[in-house]
Amino acid sequence: MNRLDGTKERLLEAARRLFADKGFDGASVRAITRRARANLGAITYHFGSKEALYTTVLEQLFRELRERVAAAVAAPAAAGDRLAAIIRAFFAFFADHPEAPRLIVHRLAAGEPPSPVVIEHFRPVVDAIRSTVRDGQARGELRAVEPLLAAFTLISQTVWFAVARRMIATVSGVPLDRPEQAAAVERHITDVVQRALAPRGRAP
Repeated sequence: MNRLDGTKERLLEAARRLFADKGFDGASVRAITRRARANLGAITYHFGSKEALYTTVLEQLFRELRERVAAAVAAPAAAGDRLAAIIRAFFAFFADHPEAPRLIVHRLAAGEPPSPVVIEHFRPVVDAIRSTVRDGQARGELRAVEPLLAAFTLISQTVWFAVARRMIATVSGVPLDRPEQAAAVERHITDVVQRALAPRGRAP
């Protein structure tokens, strides 16, 4: 990696953290470049603008989530097992990128819709879950429910835990920052989803 590439990567890392902590408006160009140990003109040089830097940060993150879910869906397994793999993909993604849910929440808290680049990559995630549910229903592995609602249930369970993890830990007194506790929540959500979609009278 040459020196310019190193500056670009430091800018992306600094921007990802500051956008997550302070939102787009609260993360100034000066603060980002200071954290990245770069000069004030580095953002314009590498990305064109602060807005383009923000879009690049979201593009990198949510493309990765999309790819992880696509890999989980592509595995040769029963539908219920693929749904479990999707839940694992979400948990692994948020464990690797704890700033991701906060990037979304800042916009939602401000009454703004998700960024177009987030929608671009999240829509295929929803479609992948819907197609997995439909396939499981066609094979008799899952019961008849609306696939879109099943997708919303799975996503809301995993994303809500990522967003509210700190608050839940404070209220409950359970240290959810520990890997074993997060793994227990992941297993619980998987069990809830699989049981809800299992054919009548058949345990997952």
